[in-house]
Order: sequence, then C-alpha cells, then structure tokens
Amino acid sequence: MKNKILTVLAGMMTMTAAVCYATVPVDTIAIADVAPGSSVEAAKQKLGTPNQRGDKLFFTNGIVIEVAEYTPGIVEEIETKSGGATPAGISVGMKESVITQTYGNPDKLERDSDDTEYTYYSADYTKKIEFKVIKGKIVKIKCELR
Repeated sequence: MKNKILTVLAGMMTMTAAVCYATVPVDTIAIADVAPGSSVEAAKQKLGTPNQRGDKLFFTNGIVIEVAEYTPGIVEEIETKSGGATPAGISVGMKESVITQTYGNPDKLERDSDDTEYTYYSADYTKKIEFKVIKGKIVKIKCELR
C-alpha cells in the first residue's frame, strides 16, 4: 500500500512539474525575424531605416527596438503594438486563446483589472517573450534579453 501511495505521489509531482515549466525554444522568441541579441544592422536590413531617439529605434511598421546600453549595436528589446509576427505566427490583434494554444501554459501570468500579461522564458533562460492582452485581444508583443 505504501508503494502505491508513493508511486501516485511521484506521478502527481511529475505532472505538476510538467505544467509549471513552459519554457520555449530560444528561436521562437522574435518579432518579424528579429530576435533579442541580433545586431542592429541586421534588424535595419529586415525592417528598413528607423527614426532614432536615444537608445530606441522606431520603424514605420510600428516595431520599436531598444539598443543594448552596454553592448551597442545589439538588440536588447524588440516590441510591437501593430506590425510583425512571432516565428509561430502570432501577431497583435489576434485572440488571447492563440497564445496558450501555441506556447502552452505561461511561465508567468499577471492579471490586472484591465489587462493580462503572459510571459514565456527561453529554454536556456537568456530571453523572454511577453504578450499583453486587453479585452481578449493581443495588444502588444515584447521580446527581450534577460
């Protein structure tokens, strides 16, 4: 009887661990084929010529890139509130349900009175991707180095 209880408990702990960790492959963290850690020059080749204000680059399609402070020339953060899609095809304006259908349960879920944020970490924990949702629609996607 003791062995059966231990077996059931071990199985439940394994299932719980599988649900809690929803890390995603590092190559799925990008917007419009630009990932955190990419060179700014490569991003410009893909997205066009930006307007620059300080350490931020603003592209005509609505994508904003923040350049790494300590490693100039490297994309530290990329976000969009309008253009571009993730490698999995998720873009702003899609239904909230597509996030968990594509990436599974998030590593972190934050609910406020008017929005929800889904956060997923790369398997090597060097990057993360966040989806901001308001009224059931994705309104912002952000990828960044950790």
